[in-house]
Amino acid sequence: MPKDKKSENHDEKPVLKILRDIQEGIIKGGELSADIRQDCVEHMWITMGYQVEEIAGILNVSGRTIKRDKTEIRKRNAQKPSADYALETIGELLQKATVAHEHMMKLARSEDGSLQEKAQAGYNVGILIMQQVKILQSLRLLPEKAMQIESEVHHHQEEETSVEELKEELARLEKIVSAKENPDPETLKLIGKAKQHIALAEAKNTIGELKNKIDKDQGISDGSGQ
Repeated sequence: MPKDKKSENHDEKPVLKILRDIQEGIIKGGELSADIRQDCVEHMWITMGYQVEEIAGILNVSGRTIKRDKTEIRKRNAQKPSADYALETIGELLQKATVAHEHMMKLARSEDGSLQEKAQAGYNVGILIMQQVKILQSLRLLPEKAMQIESEVHHHQEEETSVEELKEELARLEKIVSAKENPDPETLKLIGKAKQHIALAEAKNTIGELKNKIDKDQGISDGSGQ
């Protein structure tokens, strides 16, 4: 009977429960089956970010065993390229980006932190959204025409008001808001968006100058080579 208790099957226990039992000395890592040990290794490696020697110490096995386990984990998690796998991966990455977006929005609306920190959080949200758009366009999941239209709109706006004028006006408005004891969260959100748009406008101007410079240099180079 004691023998049966010692050879208890841990397959029905969740990984976190197994790791907690190991930590409390209820079970020993060396008694785990290879499959269950690899589940524990995968959790500590991928989810918790532990290094090989740390995992080996917790499970009381050799570092060489953990390295072999990691090789097996990579093999069993490997996927053959396919349309379905690509769509699943894209969906997973977008979900992670959405979680990050929501986290940054929460920081931007938080009552804690300075106005600058909240504005920076709002700015980061905008950058994250733009990166998502570019990735989806590169995968041909979003049309690039929408970006061209947006670029034309920004161009017309820049013709009406310069970036420097916008920065000066935003600084004036931000000073008024920061003077208040409890600034309105929506107002802070708008300030963050304004900073994001100004940064994008400045980046566009700089990229335009860079493109013109490169085109000019390329023209000179091509001319001299003839």
